Amino acid sequence: MSTYLRDTTLVCRPARLRAPFDPARLTVVKPPRGYAPLRLHRTTIPGASYFITVCTCDRRVGLNRPEIAGAIHAQLQALGGDASIELRAWVVMPEHLHLFFTLTGRLTVGQIVGRLKAKTRASLLVQALRWQGNFYEHRLRPDDRVEDVLRYLFLNPYRAKLVSLTDTYPHCGISATDAEWFRPTLDDNHPFPEWLG
Repeated sequence: MSTYLRDTTLVCRPARLRAPFDPARLTVVKPPRGYAPLRLHRTTIPGASYFITVCTCDRRVGLNRPEIAGAIHAQLQALGGDASIELRAWVVMPEHLHLFFTLTGRLTVGQIVGRLKAKTRASLLVQALRWQGNFYEHRLRPDDRVEDVLRYLFLNPYRAKLVSLTDTYPHCGISATDAEWFRPTLDDNHPFPEWLG
């Protein structure tokens, strides 16, 4: 019996005394700020469709100038031409650019946007414009409707009152495949007035 007690005393340790609770010693952990947390969870899935928005720094206007919009369009065609993306639709607004494309798997989403920004940088600098450091990205899920994305892109210049309902906005495009089924939903290639309400 004495052996048993001796073994028990060896195993038991005295309890540590804790200091009383002091709220001043608490460390408040704030979530990281900026774009770095977003980049950590950015995924690239070949075959997936992405809706991207790229803005100018400080939202300065001028992207829809013909020379800049032309340079952007040329780079979008180059990205589609070398099979980096399958470009579905795009619109150049005064201070931002919307893209809708399907990834081919050749480049990541970040590489596509980085290449577009790098190749159009000189055109923007002529007008004292710069691209914003980051971009907004949304990968379409299976239950997302492509028609909603195309309609949003199509209506963007009309909602911003850049053109009247009877005019066609020059700095936008849609792939032939998507145009085949989307254009019949329009009013002679123009939006229905109730869409803007």
